Formats: sequence, structure tokens, C-alpha cells
Amino acid sequence: MSLARIKRYAALCLYYGIANKLPGKGPLAEPSRWMRQELCRMFLAGCGERINIGPDVHLSTGSEITIGHRSGLGRGCRVYGGLIMGEEVMVGPDVAFLSENHRFDNLDAPIGWQGFTERKPPRIEDGVWIGLRATILAGKVVGEGAIVAACAVVTKDVEPYAIVGGNPAVVIGTRKPAAAAAD
Repeated sequence: MSLARIKRYAALCLYYGIANKLPGKGPLAEPSRWMRQELCRMFLAGCGERINIGPDVHLSTGSEITIGHRSGLGRGCRVYGGLIMGEEVMVGPDVAFLSENHRFDNLDAPIGWQGFTERKPPRIEDGVWIGLRATILAGKVVGEGAIVAACAVVTKDVEPYAIVGGNPAVVIGTRKPAAAAAD
């Protein structure tokens, strides 16, 4: 086993064993954030400067996750598989990102025996805000500057600067001024 692989596994063990249990508030918040950031730098596929990973965040093995500069995942977020996240992205607590789903097209076999769909990590573009307990499904793109409301389930791509909410998520507003939206 290579030294790089040993370091990666050690970082994963330290992250899941210690760092993701450290506090997100109070006097130890900043040292805890720094520790999570530095460990993520060692096992994520890509990691920007000054990321903010909250406590109890599940990042799978990290090998298919990239997080851009000054982006963060709130307490209790779950990344199942991969994720491509741009810069300046804010993600609230308990948000789920899915990269695949169960196959269910064969009516003659139990769903649990049919395997999984092709893995397609969701992509979150720059400047997005995702609210508490939202779910972003496999392969979906949340466009630049968009807002995903709390508890929304993103089943379709979200246009840049759109505000979406509900299950399934639908457009409920826009961040563009009225004159720019008419263009």
C-alpha cells in the first residue's frame, strides 16, 4: 500500500472517529472547523480554501467529492456517493445529496436485487444557498446563485438565480430583478 493511500485512510479514520464529533458552536468551534477542513483536504477529491464542514457530516469515502472555496456543509449533511460543489455555497443542516438510486424497472425481480442506476453526482454551482433538510437527487444541477428552500426535493435541474421549494421542488420566485427576468 502506498504512503498516499495510508495517509488518506488515516485522515478518514481521524475524520469519522474524532473530527466530525467535535462541536460546531462555542469556544472550540473554530479549531474544530479547521481540523475537519484539514482532514477533508487529505481525503476529498478536491477541497478549496476555507471550507466549513459542520459536525456529523457524512462524506462517504470522499473520493468523488469536490468542495469549492469558502463553501460549507451544515451539521448532519449526508453525501451518498459524489458531489461537485462550487464556491461560496451555503448548505443548511441535514441536507442529503444522492448520486444513484435503486433500479426498479424489472417487475419480475425484487427491487433490492436489481442493483443501482448509473452514478451521477449532483452539481451545485457557485453562490447557491440550500436550506435545512433539502434533498438533491442524482445528476441534478443547481444553477449559480439559486436558492433551494428548506425540505425541498430537487428532482429537476434548477435554473440560475431561481428560488425553488416543495416536493418535488418547483420555482417559487427568482433573485433576478423584474426587468432582468423579462430578458
